Amino acid sequence: MRTAGGAAHGTCIPAGRRLAVVMVAVCIAIVGCQGDDGDTPVAPRGPAPDLVVDSLTISPSDPTDLERVEIGFRIHNAGDAATPGRVPFEITIDGSAMESIQVNQLQSHQSIRFLQDRPPLEAGIREIAVVLDPDDRIEERNEENNRAAATVRVARQQLLNLEQPVTVSSGTVDEVLLFRIDIDEPVQDVLNVELSGGSGDADMFVHYGERPGNHYGYECVSGNAASDELCQMVPTRQGSYHVAVHAFTAFGPSTLTVTVGGRPVEKFDIEVVFLDHGTPSQDEIVREAARRWESVIARGAADLDFSGQNGLPANDCFEGQPAVNDEIDDLRVWVEIDSIDGVGGGVARSGPCWGRITRFQTSDTIHQEAVLGRIQLDEVDVTRMEANGLLLPVVVHEMAHVLGFGTSWEQRGLVESLSLPANLGADTHFTGPLAVAAFDAAGGTRYTGGARVPVENRSQMGSSDAHWQESVFDDELMTPFVGGGHALSLITIESLADMGYGVDITQAESYTLPALRPGGAAAERGLRIHLGDDVGQWPVVLIDQKGRVAGVRRPRGD
Repeated sequence: MRTAGGAAHGTCIPAGRRLAVVMVAVCIAIVGCQGDDGDTPVAPRGPAPDLVVDSLTISPSDPTDLERVEIGFRIHNAGDAATPGRVPFEITIDGSAMESIQVNQLQSHQSIRFLQDRPPLEAGIREIAVVLDPDDRIEERNEENNRAAATVRVARQQLLNLEQPVTVSSGTVDEVLLFRIDIDEPVQDVLNVELSGGSGDADMFVHYGERPGNHYGYECVSGNAASDELCQMVPTRQGSYHVAVHAFTAFGPSTLTVTVGGRPVEKFDIEVVFLDHGTPSQDEIVREAARRWESVIARGAADLDFSGQNGLPANDCFEGQPAVNDEIDDLRVWVEIDSIDGVGGGVARSGPCWGRITRFQTSDTIHQEAVLGRIQLDEVDVTRMEANGLLLPVVVHEMAHVLGFGTSWEQRGLVESLSLPANLGADTHFTGPLAVAAFDAAGGTRYTGGARVPVENRSQMGSSDAHWQESVFDDELMTPFVGGGHALSLITIESLADMGYGVDITQAESYTLPALRPGGAAAERGLRIHLGDDVGQWPVVLIDQKGRVAGVRRPRGD
């Protein structure tokens, strides 16, 4: 310990003379006292600082040896006096100092929050610690709270190169082998990740962007009953793809290969089945809307065979719904052009009826593409919309709801701060990173009304929490209104990619947020169709990867 003037350690002089009393006072008030052995400090009785390090966090909490880590912590002076002019501290890894830092004087009860970005750590179990005043130069009230530590398990992750196969195997059940491939240039073509050969059973998972905390959260799941697995990611994006190979049983040696292009990709098919026809021209507009989405979705889904014992009963989704006893590739949409409520009321209603899920023994439910859905169109309003050229964008809008836009966000964890049932004006927003990036590119970096991407938040059943916010997006196709420009923007297309669909981003129509247009003007209004309560309130049956009914998702409020 040091005195305020930098004196060396001292020992208190026993009382008995006036000088001794003065020295005792100096010792207590300024430097504190040592014990009889000369080593054990006694806390000062006068004002003194008390440095505390707490709130230590490591992100990600399960890093790999290829990922940088962010170390967060707080330095707090809990004492009743200021610190000296500079406060030193160290960040240590397994007891070795990796960085020494100094901060300015901390007043009594002052705190500073730090975020330190660190290079990747070696694989294994690592202790990360923050140590204040490592040389014990600052006289404090309590020296025991100057250190905070956390232990993290750093996983091994191997870098892959395009067209350079690697051999993988595991003799341990449930082992997860991690890989990463970095793409320098984007291309609207398929990224093929293939595991082939060897004995046993391995499952493969592939994900673009930030690595999920568990491999079951990856976008592509390939879980065949062998070690021949294929994930095709469309498009090939710039950035990092993560690959996880899970040993369902011991497997290998198998070959893991990543290529771009060179393999066909199953196209996405939408089968339109009319339960109630409109006029021939109206029916053709509905088919054209299906073809529009077939051009946007660039990768097929797993075919499901409902023949025999796997048949789906009639009327499960809605009254008059046919039974299903055949194979579906990839999406079947039942369409009814019939009376809903006459002119100007409910124009349309739509949503999925059955949805694919994947489940493993130890995983949460992984929600995937819709397999069956329904669109209702009011026959009186259809005639009016066709005459005004708005029937096609309305049906394209409704088919997006069948695909899952606004109707499966909550189950996929992609929407936050819901306004329903009674949270009018909530900061409802879509959190998918690809849609957020597209929103920013369209001018969303200037948006100051809340979190991105803003979602309709008027607490209106069938409309709110399921459309883009009309006051921000104006004439984008997926607001609760259709009219004006009704652009199918990159934001909407990328929201489907966030839901797990492979997409062709070149199919996006030109769109910028109104704030970036000349004069900040909205589109000319003209005729606009208020879709209102257009999200279907019916149950969604969940079908697992073997075609079995695995549960039912009830409408909100049931």
